[in-house]
Amino acid sequence: MSVPSDGSYGIPEGVLYGFPVTCKHGHYSIVKNLPISELGRKHMEESYRELTEEREHVQHLLK
Repeated sequence: MSVPSDGSYGIPEGVLYGFPVTCKHGHYSIVKNLPISELGRKHMEESYRELTEEREHVQHLLK
């Protein structure tokens, strides 16, 4: 689920990112400390880079 990062899994705080979460009574929690393979980490880093590139492309619209 895309939620604001709290710094989990090395994703900078505040970035909206798809994390594994649990939901209970209308609240979510990022699942912490799941083992991430080297390939999985690579994909996570690529996704983060894509998000930051997309943000740069629309930055002029956010002012």
